[in-house]
Amino acid sequence: MGSKLKKTLQAIWDMRLVISTILKYSFTALIILYSHQIHQNNIYIFVSLLELSAIFLVSNHLLRINKWLGVFLNSLALLLLNTQILMMIFGGSYLTLVMLTNLESIESLSGKLELYLTGVGALLFFSILPIRRFKLPYVNFNKLLSMVLLSELVITLMQGSMYSPFFALYQLGLDAQSYQRQLEEIENQPNVTSEFYHSHIDSAIARPESLKEKPNIVLVFVEGLSQNIIDDSRNLMPTVAQLQKESLSFTNYYNHTFATYRGIIGQLYSGYQLDNYDQNTLISMQDILATEGYQTSFINVEPNNTQFTTYLEGLNFQNLLSDPSKRYEGRNGTISDKEAFDLLYNTIQAQAAEDKPFFTTMYTYGTHLSLDSPHERFDDGKSPLLNRFYNFDVQFKKFMDKFKASGLAKDTLFIFTVDHATYQDAEFINLFPDYPRANPDVDMVPFFMYYEGITPQKINVHGRNSVDLAPTVLDYLDISKENYFLGKSLFFPKENNNSYDTVFFDNSFLLSTQEGQVEPLSDVSKEILESQLQKYFAAKTQQPINP
Repeated sequence: MGSKLKKTLQAIWDMRLVISTILKYSFTALIILYSHQIHQNNIYIFVSLLELSAIFLVSNHLLRINKWLGVFLNSLALLLLNTQILMMIFGGSYLTLVMLTNLESIESLSGKLELYLTGVGALLFFSILPIRRFKLPYVNFNKLLSMVLLSELVITLMQGSMYSPFFALYQLGLDAQSYQRQLEEIENQPNVTSEFYHSHIDSAIARPESLKEKPNIVLVFVEGLSQNIIDDSRNLMPTVAQLQKESLSFTNYYNHTFATYRGIIGQLYSGYQLDNYDQNTLISMQDILATEGYQTSFINVEPNNTQFTTYLEGLNFQNLLSDPSKRYEGRNGTISDKEAFDLLYNTIQAQAAEDKPFFTTMYTYGTHLSLDSPHERFDDGKSPLLNRFYNFDVQFKKFMDKFKASGLAKDTLFIFTVDHATYQDAEFINLFPDYPRANPDVDMVPFFMYYEGITPQKINVHGRNSVDLAPTVLDYLDISKENYFLGKSLFFPKENNNSYDTVFFDNSFLLSTQEGQVEPLSDVSKEILESQLQKYFAAKTQQPINP
């Protein structure tokens, strides 16, 4: 009787292992197939399935040698593969170093917290399920595994290694090693600030007669906005689109880095960042305007985020406007776009009453990845992405109506741009299926300037980027001071001697945007740029020594 019961229990356990094994592999296969919705490219699917097949074959072979070793390595391999596939589904790409360096801002993704937690829970549950060995009759393990690996090798050699989830992990490791080497080399660099010193800002345009000598300046950095969203046929942002037509607008213009921490400081200092929290000891646009008698202020829409507040304090504005004691409507204690534009208007109205020109900057938060609108909804309200950009436009219209009616627009140069492009996640791809992008981090973005009396104009900058923002604004104002800007005024035609303003850089990518074509740099250009950026990263941590 005991023997029979033992056999019954063993049979039940074996059946549970069979079911567990089938569920484990089926989960991975299903999410691989589902990821096709993100990249309508069968190569991603085929390479991922080949890697799943290799995991199955190796695990099945190891289970015959050592059961526990086979289970452990199988769980580890599937955990890595599943992580990559879920990153593709939720984030639009495999895991990159720039994603890891922004993990401290994970609360910014809380708009889809339940979805992400569900994904993580499923990832862990299915990845660690126990498995059993299957007997494969008439199959030579070595030959079958060789065929699978050879097939993947041929595909990746012909189509590119970026289709492989495991190669992406390998590349992530290389990027992390490179990053650590750069940190060590920066510490050992001599003072190289003089190599980036300029005694003045080259001028390509005279300040228009319709603009007073020292106008007030308002600069708004919109969180993650690509130009295609403004241009979309669904008319998501009619106010922004109309003001852009009434302004001096730079077209075919790209973000030079990603994400927020790099984008804001990178534009104000006309440079690049190796790390989110790197400070810059060189000269910024706000520094130059302060020497011209401007009162400089930054409105902090994340007053309860101590990391972001510390970051803003390092930008050297005279005033950081923030009140963490107040309760705000935005996610995680942030200031909603509705509240932000009310605050901006009240701030500049009060500043205009003072006998001093002002430079007031604000970064908006409400259009952040994963968030939904707390106020206005677009159409049926089912799309958080459409909602948040539509809501921004509604709140922006209220601000611009008051701005124009108050008379502020006569003496104030209003500058509209972004911290970086909209990240190309799964939701973006689904909502803009006919808008192909070569990279999820870089895209065409808006940059335009407006005041009452400006002559509307479009200037095609042929793929130049946001490293040019500071010298462009200062050139327009006829302000020329010593600086360390990597960019050049967009009012100049593109010159071959500027190696930076068609280059996108973050921890994961170094790309060219020349003529609006997002593509890798040539090996020669990449080597030159990496060497120069290495020097710049060192220079911006050093005390300037001018020639």
